Amino acid sequence: MIILYTALTWLLVIITYPVGLLLALFGRSQLLNHFKLPTDIPQDGNIRLWIHAASVGEAGIAVSMAGEVKKSCPEALVFISTITVTGLEKVHLLNKSSAKNLVDYTFLAPIDCPVITQKFVKYIIPTSFILVETEIWPSLIYSLHKKGVPITIINGKLSRRAFRRYMFFRKSIKIIVQKISLFCVQSRTFAKRFTLLGVPSDRIKIIGNIKFDSLPEPLDYDTEAIRLDMGIPLKVKVFVAGSTRPGEEEVLARSFTNILEKYPDTVMILVPRHLNRVSEVEKILDDNGLKYVKRTSGERLDSFDCSILLLDTMGELVSAYACADIAFVGGSLGDFGGHNPMEPAAFGIPVLFGPYMEQTGSKELLSKGAAALVHDEEELAGMIISLFKNYEKSQQMGQAGTAVVHHYKGTLERTLEYMKNYKLI
Repeated sequence: MIILYTALTWLLVIITYPVGLLLALFGRSQLLNHFKLPTDIPQDGNIRLWIHAASVGEAGIAVSMAGEVKKSCPEALVFISTITVTGLEKVHLLNKSSAKNLVDYTFLAPIDCPVITQKFVKYIIPTSFILVETEIWPSLIYSLHKKGVPITIINGKLSRRAFRRYMFFRKSIKIIVQKISLFCVQSRTFAKRFTLLGVPSDRIKIIGNIKFDSLPEPLDYDTEAIRLDMGIPLKVKVFVAGSTRPGEEEVLARSFTNILEKYPDTVMILVPRHLNRVSEVEKILDDNGLKYVKRTSGERLDSFDCSILLLDTMGELVSAYACADIAFVGGSLGDFGGHNPMEPAAFGIPVLFGPYMEQTGSKELLSKGAAALVHDEEELAGMIISLFKNYEKSQQMGQAGTAVVHHYKGTLERTLEYMKNYKLI
């Protein structure tokens, strides 16, 4: 299987490099940049940490880890790579907004072909390598292992879908994962799945979710100012549907129609997980006869006879949660594993999600009464209407969520401590 994978990556390079050159002539250099090494790298430095994050969601963790490393080792050189341009932009934004320069070099990750990954490893000379969450790239891992570079997975997770896919190639995956020195994972469920893939149990540490350390502080957000900025009247009820995935917007549209019958002044802020689906979501709203305003249009809800704000921008989901009365967390009605339910919980509001939610903290939110499980449009609409009616119940759920969030913080510090104990940094 490894031989076939390597052959396919060679074929990928043969095809993509000429295409990348051609696209670069027209000013589209993204593909070619996956072959491009970072420039002006000094050859000295006792600690040279390379952190790899897939995209926007993992970029924040990568920068947070860079900051934690710089606290104890300010002389360390930190490199961060991402798969996507948007992920790289998020790294730049977070680095720029920090008080100190946390990240020294950024670049798009190399295509996972041995000749390319070996070139990057030889040039960067990392003393330690970190994979954020679950980015198992065989050629890159082989290249690092061959040079004696210790590899750590932090904030490790393995969704049901990913697990089933990896189990299909278990023999090959087992060889790869055994080259990784330490797995700092989010939950017992994920730990069990990694063990079944062939990871030695003594290399797995259940630490929690690093994203909880960077959860928003409610006092940092002015709810009134956010509503005014988004054109949402101050006295209406606000329901946020965050990080929605295919199949969920139809359910939300039908649910919201039922909610409007009982509470016509309610506003729904709809936030698709991927912005390339905005036109698809618009069609769903149109088909259900729901009027909406897109955030990028410059129009305001309070200037139109509509109750839906379609948030087609990056980086505003947390602000939406901050001004909400209730939140639904997407990716959970379908088999996507769900998204972070702790973000809305941090603002002390009731959290709703579907049966496919696998994110760390979700079980605790349910068991502590901070969240509720919904399976379809009727349950979703019914729960929201019930919470709108029962203010006391809504408050109790919100307070329980805040307590759960507080309990989960400190994961980043524990992760770095384990890495130091294992002499991986």
